[in-house]
Amino acid sequence: MIREHRSISIIGGLLLLGLTLTTGIAVYDVMHRQIESALGRGLDAVLEGKTYLFEIQIEKGLADTRALTMRPFMIQPIQQLNVQPDNFNALHDLDRNVNSLTQIGFSAAIVYDVHGRVLSQVGHFSDKQTQSLPLTIQNNTFLLWDDQFILRTSEDVLDQDGHRIGRITTESFLPYLTRRFSGIRSIGETGEFMLCAPPAPGDSAKEMACLMSQMDGVKFKYLYQATRDELLPINNALTGKSGVMAVKDYRHMQVIAAYAPLEKIGLGMVLKLDEEELLRPAAEQLKFVILYLAGLIAAEILLLNWFVRKLIKSRREAQEAKEKAELFSIELSHKELELRKRLKEITCLYEIRRGMGLDVSIDNVCQNIFEHLIPAMQFPKIATAIIELYGWRYISGKYDHGFICTLRSKAKITDKIAGYHWHKDQNSFCTYLSEIIVNDEVCGQLRLFYSEDKTFPVIEEQKLINAIASDLAGWLERKRLEQALVFVAEEQAHTIGQELHDNLGQRVAAIGYQARALEKKIFVLGKDNLAGVAASIASQAQASVVQIKQLAQGLLPFELEANGLVAALRALASRIASTYKIDCEFVCENEAIINEAITNDNNLALNLYRITQEAANNAIRHGGARSLRIFLNLEEGMLTLSICDDGSGIVEVDKKHEVTQGMGIKIMQYRAKQLGAKLEILTRPEGGTEVRLEMQLI
Repeated sequence: MIREHRSISIIGGLLLLGLTLTTGIAVYDVMHRQIESALGRGLDAVLEGKTYLFEIQIEKGLADTRALTMRPFMIQPIQQLNVQPDNFNALHDLDRNVNSLTQIGFSAAIVYDVHGRVLSQVGHFSDKQTQSLPLTIQNNTFLLWDDQFILRTSEDVLDQDGHRIGRITTESFLPYLTRRFSGIRSIGETGEFMLCAPPAPGDSAKEMACLMSQMDGVKFKYLYQATRDELLPINNALTGKSGVMAVKDYRHMQVIAAYAPLEKIGLGMVLKLDEEELLRPAAEQLKFVILYLAGLIAAEILLLNWFVRKLIKSRREAQEAKEKAELFSIELSHKELELRKRLKEITCLYEIRRGMGLDVSIDNVCQNIFEHLIPAMQFPKIATAIIELYGWRYISGKYDHGFICTLRSKAKITDKIAGYHWHKDQNSFCTYLSEIIVNDEVCGQLRLFYSEDKTFPVIEEQKLINAIASDLAGWLERKRLEQALVFVAEEQAHTIGQELHDNLGQRVAAIGYQARALEKKIFVLGKDNLAGVAASIASQAQASVVQIKQLAQGLLPFELEANGLVAALRALASRIASTYKIDCEFVCENEAIINEAITNDNNLALNLYRITQEAANNAIRHGGARSLRIFLNLEEGMLTLSICDDGSGIVEVDKKHEVTQGMGIKIMQYRAKQLGAKLEILTRPEGGTEVRLEMQLI
């Protein structure tokens, strides 16, 4: 036993020594790569900001010069001086305008006529023309360095016909770019920021003009363009690439470099740092790490000897504990399986209830029940669910086919048995059944059965079936109440409209007729003052009759009952146009087909009419619309109703009319769901709102 202990200790010590050294080398290598990667990401982030800044600042300078060439106060004097070179007034105006350029950001400017003769000049141009980078964004544009960045650009001046009448050359300081380019100290002692232009097309030497910002200042150099075999960051930047690389630069020093192109101005940019400086702190700490590793190895060997003794002692105890753990694991797995089943049932019930809160279609609710009930069963592949409701039978699809279609069929019940009692098929097992009771009346049932005798019924699954049947009954009861509320509202509107039209309107009209008769009698007697009063009463009564008729037509659409939906919508558009003095157009395609399709469906026609009426009211009252277009079409069985306006839109008005408009939209959406239609409220690109309804009729 003692020899085994010594052998294990020696072998384990050697293994620990090798593993520790290997781990240390691997950690050092990983740290080396992580430091390079972290620095590279930092350099890339800094370079990205500088790239964006350079492009924005230079484009702004070019835009300022370009805008200067289009100013009338520059174009007119140049045109006059081209025709009359000795025109003193034009020259005076040009000098005054050119002298003001130094106050708006230009350090120097010069204006030439069409023949290249200098007309006016202000400021002093830089004499460091050799330290410049040509920009490919346009000809005669350079980025100069004269202890700071200077943007020099030339633009032709064109007249209204596009003919060249002169040229303007400007220089402007770029102090912000100068600070960002010169501020290299924060990166490191060996940090370098390069900005280079590609070689000229005819340059056989392939020299690149470069500005280099270093610790000792900014320098201008010409660098040779690398060959295909060489890999330099600036070459990648000038070819439109961006990224980070560890490579030897033009000094043959190993560096970490981030590079990016300035595609808009045709330059390349590189930000780099020497790898020696990067790894200097790690190299200084390496000797301390070696001492720590030696101490760690010695401690590991001592601990290994102690652990070996403990290991042999605890081996037997571990074997016993393992056997106990296996028994406990088996018991725990059974518990976990039961919990998973209950969780599936809870999730199923939650999803079904959530779906009931979103749908008003019985078909969709049944399909949603099948979609979540079947997967929650013990054996979903052989389970089939059936819902019988109000004389219709819904049967679930097959789970073993991927459950693509959760609703296999819907059919009218022809073999219905009183009370919806159902006899099990000869090959069906483990059936669960629950009746659907609405207002103490059995209106259907929910059944689930297995096609094979796999297991005995589970009480939890029966409870789930009962809960779903109860939720479905509650949803049906709520749906009936909602329909009753809408029906009562329509009946009340119908009664009020009928009363306004047949009773109150007739009485006010009679008052108007009597006032007119009184006016004529008073006029015969020669009492003009009283006649005027009678005439005023008659006019007001007539106006009241008109308003009562308009109100009655809004509450009780007579045209809808008499002539159908198309005539009612056309009358509604005409009434909106005359009442609100706006442009309201009704367009109907396939009118005959529409009338034939919805002739006997008064509920469909009424709901479509009310949705149109509510959408038009929202557009006028809340959106301030001045133009409305109502479009109705039936094509290939698809009915489309669209109400477009040019108002401010519903979204902008929600904050001001939150309650009223919210209820109107909810009622429209409810009516659409009752019809099984899709209702969308869209923002039009040209302004305004479109309320669009689509439903399948055939």
